[in-house]
Amino acid sequence: MRRIEVVVDASLAAMWAIPEAHSVKALALADDWAKSGTGLLSPCLLVPEVTNALHKRVVRRELTLDEARRALDVIFAFGIEIREERGLAHRALEWASRLRQRAAYDTQYLALAEMNRCACWTGDERFFRAARPTVPWIHWVGER
Repeated sequence: MRRIEVVVDASLAAMWAIPEAHSVKALALADDWAKSGTGLLSPCLLVPEVTNALHKRVVRRELTLDEARRALDVIFAFGIEIREERGLAHRALEWASRLRQRAAYDTQYLALAEMNRCACWTGDERFFRAARPTVPWIHWVGER
């Protein structure tokens, strides 16, 4: 039997460590996944994206450097498996074009979910709204 997996993007993962509008829902999702043994996946892009999000908060003096380090540790403690599938970049490029995105960052997560035949969860409502009409396996934390 195949293990249940979901792809989580950086915007959702960041909500686990930094209080945001939907952090409570994001933490509840993570708790549900942990209880059910659901595996969390993400492309390599997750690491620089969450690092940059935390760095921006340090620059804006919303977090100290030590707080940002601890937040990074919290995110990594959720046990996200980093995967870089062969052909991921090409598939992400195709999705970015199809969804008329200005950048192909978010579509990396979408492509990884497609390649692993699992759901993709995001904290980015704008991306969710752009993708949802075409991509039934994308979910936004705010819809929970």
